[in-house]
Amino acid sequence: MSKAELAILERRLRPIYDSLDSQNYKKALAECEKVLKKHPATTAAKSYVQVLKALTLVRLDKVADAMEITDALDVAGVHHDEFTLQAFVHCYRDSNQHMKVVSLYEKIIQVDPSENNLTQLFMAYSRERMYKEQQKIGLRLYKDLNVTTYYYWSVMSLILQYLQAKENPELGKKMLLPLAEKMCETQIAKTGYTEGASAELELELLILEGQEKWKECAEFVDRGEAAALPMAPYNLVEKGMAYLMKDEQYAKASELAVGVVENMPDNWNIWKIIISATLSQVEKLVGSENEEDIESARLLIKALGDLIGRIQSKSEFKHRAPYIVPFFAHMKLGEISRKIPGMEDLTPIFGDKVKKMLLYVEKFYTKPVCFADLQLYFKDMTDEQKQEFLKGLTSWMSGISAAEQAEGDESKVWAIILMERCRRALGEYDKMTADDHRSLFQQFIAQIAAKGRSEHAQGVLCNFTTAHLWDAYRKENDAEKFYEMILLLEFVATTNRTDPLCKLGLVRAYSGLCATGRISALVKTLDIKAIQLDTMGHMTFPIYETSGRFNLAIINNTQLTMMYEQAEKEIQDCIAQSYRNGKFTAIPRMAAASQKMRLSAQKTACEVMNRYLSSLFVLDDIDQITVTLWGDEDPIDWKQLIDTRDFTVIPYTETSDYENLLEDMKKRTFQELIDISELRSTMCRALGAVGRVTHDNMEPRLARLQLKMTVMEYKNHLEHCCKEYPSFLIPSKLAQSPAPQHLAQWVHSGGPQMILEYLEAAVKLVDILDSGEHPDISLVGTRTEMAKKLIKLIEVPPRREEGEKLPPFWMVDSIIKSSRALQTIAAIQVVLRLIEKVVLKLAKNVPTAAPESLSKPKGKKEKKAAEEAIAKALDECKAVVFLEHIRAKHVELRSAGNFLHSHFSQMLAYEDKHVPTNVGEGLGKAQLVLQEMSPSVESRLQRSYLNAFEDMHTTIKSRF
Repeated sequence: MSKAELAILERRLRPIYDSLDSQNYKKALAECEKVLKKHPATTAAKSYVQVLKALTLVRLDKVADAMEITDALDVAGVHHDEFTLQAFVHCYRDSNQHMKVVSLYEKIIQVDPSENNLTQLFMAYSRERMYKEQQKIGLRLYKDLNVTTYYYWSVMSLILQYLQAKENPELGKKMLLPLAEKMCETQIAKTGYTEGASAELELELLILEGQEKWKECAEFVDRGEAAALPMAPYNLVEKGMAYLMKDEQYAKASELAVGVVENMPDNWNIWKIIISATLSQVEKLVGSENEEDIESARLLIKALGDLIGRIQSKSEFKHRAPYIVPFFAHMKLGEISRKIPGMEDLTPIFGDKVKKMLLYVEKFYTKPVCFADLQLYFKDMTDEQKQEFLKGLTSWMSGISAAEQAEGDESKVWAIILMERCRRALGEYDKMTADDHRSLFQQFIAQIAAKGRSEHAQGVLCNFTTAHLWDAYRKENDAEKFYEMILLLEFVATTNRTDPLCKLGLVRAYSGLCATGRISALVKTLDIKAIQLDTMGHMTFPIYETSGRFNLAIINNTQLTMMYEQAEKEIQDCIAQSYRNGKFTAIPRMAAASQKMRLSAQKTACEVMNRYLSSLFVLDDIDQITVTLWGDEDPIDWKQLIDTRDFTVIPYTETSDYENLLEDMKKRTFQELIDISELRSTMCRALGAVGRVTHDNMEPRLARLQLKMTVMEYKNHLEHCCKEYPSFLIPSKLAQSPAPQHLAQWVHSGGPQMILEYLEAAVKLVDILDSGEHPDISLVGTRTEMAKKLIKLIEVPPRREEGEKLPPFWMVDSIIKSSRALQTIAAIQVVLRLIEKVVLKLAKNVPTAAPESLSKPKGKKEKKAAEEAIAKALDECKAVVFLEHIRAKHVELRSAGNFLHSHFSQMLAYEDKHVPTNVGEGLGKAQLVLQEMSPSVESRLQRSYLNAFEDMHTTIKSRF
């Protein structure tokens, strides 16, 4: 287009741009239609506007209509300008069809192999991890333009091919990396190092690391040119020492580290290198029978002790690392030293461990990290040492308590926190009686509520106290302690604006109580950043679905999905920028991060749930429902998905068994997330496969094969879930656990089995219709049979004997059952609608009216012919009867929905309290603090339960 044409087009397209930017997509579509009518059909601008129209349709969730436009324009041999290409790219990315970006530029370079188009194709290959093709484009760019940068792009592509081929590492080491090394050497010999840049250096170092040539790596970072690498000088030195350790040059690494630690005594990485180097050297020497080697081992350990003493004397408690090193040395060298005669006890060299720990406490107890520093070494202590440490800690605490405390000085509070965390970690809490625990809880509340308490100290006290209470709830299933914990967290959350952990603790606690209203408010207050949703999304992911608030669930899932897509887009932009700037060392890490975003199990779970809920409760058009249910053509590879959840956001896991409990919980909840998502996905695809049988653009044999396969996959996975998740299984009660999925409750409710029955009936129905016969109503069961199953499904009120009081939080289970029952009713409604469509599409000779009455037959032959004609007419009417029977089943579904709503009203009328009544007993004045919070917390819970029932009632009225 000429400049004049471009100016005119810009003026005419401005309303489209403005409408797209303001997310007014209906107006944008109208503006596109307006421009298309005015522009001549022959101009290049028409293609651009058509692609903008396709982009608008994508954002209106009309992907099929958008693809009709793009498929007609995106064909081989057609030239598109840059604006049109970028519109294509946005269209494909927004519809999650990234491979079409690759095919777009593959076609474009055939007619316009410009530098821009080739680089865009290179980046498209990069996004799809197609590194072999990417390498070819890099070499082509270099040959066409003679720009050295592009040559190094192809070298980086070889390195990425090596990293990608982890299942065949020998191929990379013997072929790919040597080739990359040779290419790099050749180009450097030809053009030299680029002044002021580090591209060649970064590539050389990546290749050497890949080949595990650690000696060459160490020599490389010691060269003068290495100063151009993108890292601080001290990091470069650390890297060199790490290479020496890998090359087993322990003496040299230790010598360098000792020199560095004199000037950087608080650098913990350097201390770890010194200890590891000493240990490795001693291990080699101890195996020898030569007395000189044994003496050398002794000297190495003594030299380490002298170094620690020398650094400590210079530090004078200004740094923590020199005073942690003795504990680390005891732990690392303790076992090997027992094999050296005369060095069975390291106390003379590194000092008495307990005394050193008590000294560390005395000097650094006001630092919040003090406990974390000590905790690492508790497991290396004997029972006698633990008792000695606790005794010394008690004596020290007595001195702190007796000392005068200036106004605003909270050192005494930090001493209490440290001491109690140590006591809990060392098992003292397990020896305490119930009354002792209660008294301790009372003291903590008094400290939290003390006048003038800083928000930091208050937050730490509260989180430690709630961790203790949550542990009691987990072990004893004590609902009163659980509720007291919520009240304490709410008390701190209302007054403490800076501590996020109390609010996170509340989110976790409320996630098991279906308190969606309070969770939404807390999440808004926390102001969780977009990227944090990747690791923290598990705290809120399923609660809106399990609470029956399906619209909120879709919104929440959409936000999570958008975060993943935006993060991946930004990472890819950074990768492209790294290529352009020659910052190659960052590319492998960013490629791994991008892959992590793409394969996140949390992202996949959100996408699957959105397909599932949108099809059941949002969409009306049966064809659109079918497309949404089916999803992408390629099925999900569940085994490839990655766990990105972060369970460290809620701290205080001091007890010795907690690490094993966390690891077990992480594995079990991740598998449950995968299994429930796969169950939803297989159900969706099986439902979608029923609808695809009726689509004209589907090959009939393929559609029928997919139907049978997907129904079988759903059946098999449902059986797997029923076996792996027995009905008595309860969600994890660890404080760090994700929000419960309640898969066991769902698969044993009878709902998924009812859906399976209708799906299997659909498979048989297609076979019957394909054979030219008509179905009988027995294929889908009678209305009475359906009604009995639905009555059992919607029996959600809690059961109890006459006069029996319901337990605290009794409403939670009923809400979850109601939500899952409603989902089952909606899924059956969808499958019945699809079955109707199948009958209307595939049934042959379906009469539109009843057969006319025949005249009275005369004779045996005429009578026999009349009987055959009536039988044929009745057989043709079977399809009509079957359809009427299917439609009658919709009435049963509506009745079930109405009965479910009547149960809501019944439960809301119960006078049983939702929370424990005995709050704070035995806590003295601290009881008042908790009781003051109780009315507002109970009110919030009631409001959340009411909102859940109101949302489900609205769904029932609108969908059934």
